Amino acid sequence: MILGKPMVPDFVPLYAVVTVLFSLIYFALSSLSFLLVQLDVPEVSRLFRGLFNVYFWMVGFTGLVATAVFAASGRMAFTAAMLLLAATAMAVRKRVLQLIDMQQTAWQSGDTAAMRRLRIIHCGAMLANIAVLATVASSVRFIL
Repeated sequence: MILGKPMVPDFVPLYAVVTVLFSLIYFALSSLSFLLVQLDVPEVSRLFRGLFNVYFWMVGFTGLVATAVFAASGRMAFTAAMLLLAATAMAVRKRVLQLIDMQQTAWQSGDTAAMRRLRIIHCGAMLANIAVLATVASSVRFIL
């Protein structure tokens, strides 16, 4: 803010949140397709891991962009929220990918329960994403 005036027009923060929402909706829609296939197929398991990898990078990057936009517009509560979202996505990424890798390796080693645990990770991530998506979407009305 320069002398109490925002550095960006009012519609720019809205666009920033829309890009974050796009990342969250992308995962919500694309993860649904993995409910319809078996995760023990090697090509599917690589796509599954790739989906999570891309999701966390997208949310982290778009969250950081939104953080910068909200900081420039002088909305510190939204700045903190977007920074928290971006930091959480980047911090959780490594652990979730490790969990996926562990279950895929366990399946290849003959652990028949590994696919059930992988499906639990998948469903948990979908539920967490829906909660974040609902939270971000419900905050849009406070932006303008």
